[in-house]
Amino acid sequence: MNLKKSLRTSLALGLGCSLAWACAEEVPVVVQDNDDRAGAGGLGAGGFLVDDDAPGGAGGATAGASGVGGNRCGPPDDSATCGGNVFVGKSVPLDIYIMFDQSASMCACLDAGAGQLCLESGCNTTRLDAVRDAIGEFLNDPNSAGIGVGLGLFGQQDIGQTSCDVATYGAPAVEVGALPDQANALTTALSGLAPTGETPTGPALRGACDYARDYRATTEQHQVVLLLLTDGRPEAPTTCRGGQGTCCPSLDDAVAAAEQCRNEVGIRTFVLGVGPLLDNLEQIAVAGGTEQAYLVNGGDVGTEVVRALNRIRGSAAIPCDLALPEAPLGDALALDEVNLEYEGAECARTPFSSVPTAADCADEDGWYYDNPDSPSRIQLCPRSCDRVSGPGGNLYYSVGCATRIR
Repeated sequence: MNLKKSLRTSLALGLGCSLAWACAEEVPVVVQDNDDRAGAGGLGAGGFLVDDDAPGGAGGATAGASGVGGNRCGPPDDSATCGGNVFVGKSVPLDIYIMFDQSASMCACLDAGAGQLCLESGCNTTRLDAVRDAIGEFLNDPNSAGIGVGLGLFGQQDIGQTSCDVATYGAPAVEVGALPDQANALTTALSGLAPTGETPTGPALRGACDYARDYRATTEQHQVVLLLLTDGRPEAPTTCRGGQGTCCPSLDDAVAAAEQCRNEVGIRTFVLGVGPLLDNLEQIAVAGGTEQAYLVNGGDVGTEVVRALNRIRGSAAIPCDLALPEAPLGDALALDEVNLEYEGAECARTPFSSVPTAADCADEDGWYYDNPDSPSRIQLCPRSCDRVSGPGGNLYYSVGCATRIR
């Protein structure tokens, strides 16, 4: 089989766990995720839609032709200059359902020299205040325009009266709606919150998943994800009373809830943890199919939360961690003929050059193989990851031209 044709077919099918690629002249239109479970509307996990009308292949890929996500610019000219094959991943509308923890520990005071709790003298800014302000900044960021956001709550029952009934958490405080129009309803709901109860994370995630599943069924060609925003480990010690009470949440149960939502419903769970008691939250993110938790412990909490939200926005819309395809049987992927290029909503193009390792990224654009000796994934440098977080862009991937090296 012709090597370039083999690679083109493999790329179109094999990158489904991170992106859905269009290459209509060589393969049927396919969307798939890590487990070959596409969500409602035919979406894969990576936040991209295959363009049925795109010619695909060398010199033929077009961006945004279907009018859903992406833009109407055009692909890089690798095919014209060196015969490379260009593939386009197009962003699709992204909806984020935030499951927000308003447990009593959100009362922690952030003012230097003040007491540890918000009720003590000298406390002007609580953890809840900082997180609420950061979310407001994220909601009103122009780069968030077009993203759908909704809000669910847990930790709202008084300490000692925590519920593990999933139905308790199935109704949203604010329905998913597109920004910027939905920003006011979300900030109004957040402004009325007060630190209250315990942390029944597992039941809350199941309720959020139920809502997200039902909401997704009403949309077409949207990617829906959960964002668990919490400041502590899953537990309700007062309600549980030594394991004999009515509700005894646990980390294992929260992990199982995220895994079930991912495997059975096809909805991923991102995790943003704020505070000192964040051990093992990573397990929830991994089970939810997002690989890592975003943890904020100390420093300027508001700034760090905004930064984490921007990273989550980017990871959900255009992934910063791309799977390499398996090479066709008997062939080898030409690792020195791989290139990435990002095209923003205004058609400005940014080539991403290769660097040896993550340590070589510095504060510049670029990408690197996870293991230079035996790579299995391509990872974007932090600056490039932030760059692709904006809506209306395309990320191009080409094979066949010498890799750009920084």
